[in-house]
Amino acid sequence: MKAFLWMILALALPACDCGGDSGKSDADADADTDTDADGDTDTDTDTDSDTDTDSDTDTDSDSDSDSDSDSDSDSDSDSDSDCPVPQIDCGGVCTDVSSDAANCGACGNACGAGESCGAGVCGGDPGDCDPGYVNCGGECRDLSADPEQCGDCDTACGHLEYCEDGACICRPGLTDCDGCVDAASDPSHCGDCATECAGGEVCTDGVCGDEGACAFEVCDGACIDTETDALNCGGCGDVCAPDQICVAGGCADYEPAVGCDSCDGCDFCGGENCCDLVGYGITCVDSGGDGCP
Repeated sequence: MKAFLWMILALALPACDCGGDSGKSDADADADTDTDADGDTDTDTDTDSDTDTDSDTDTDSDSDSDSDSDSDSDSDSDSDSDCPVPQIDCGGVCTDVSSDAANCGACGNACGAGESCGAGVCGGDPGDCDPGYVNCGGECRDLSADPEQCGDCDTACGHLEYCEDGACICRPGLTDCDGCVDAASDPSHCGDCATECAGGEVCTDGVCGDEGACAFEVCDGACIDTETDALNCGGCGDVCAPDQICVAGGCADYEPAVGCDSCDGCDFCGGENCCDLVGYGITCVDSGGDGCP
């Protein structure tokens, strides 16, 4: 009887469809609660790693260390030479051409191998002239400042020039306007190289104006002190020689006082007047009783 009842029960169960294992498999079969893994699979948590990957950390390395090294060394050597008398400037080097075998008597004049330089002459006797002086045809000359033998025995400066460091340049007080002029009085270059006075005007102290403004003598539109002007010494047009200056209206020879820093205690000039002249420095002037300009 029991076996019969169990048989009936077994036939009735399939129609129920409410069982346990089938429910379990359904809980996994959809598995759609995470299969898209949209909880994190897109890993959109900054996968573009936009954490400044452009590394804009100033990689241009503009360290501004000023590598141009503008140390203002001024390689143009604006030193104005000023060699001690009687040395001359040979390519920027102060040189004693009376004894230098590589520059004997003039810059670049080299003596032969083993040959010495004496008094500016290759093979010459150093005793022919005082130290620093060059024998120019039997006369001892200071080539650093002698306007008649400037830089060598054969170069003479013009009337508007004087000799400095062995080179002819404009006399003190004159301006180089493609030629030496006195811009303080020249009506064609009055005050500067480009200014020309109108007809009838006189250039006085670098200014064009009426003749009445000139306290000295008017020479062709120029206001001139003929007592001191070497180009109009004593009168208009009276020009002194290159080795002369104008003192009290008369031309007087001059030369540098070698070795003297001042006239006090300077024995070089002998019986000549020792004068401290603007532009010329300590100078011996053969002006007699007229003294210094």
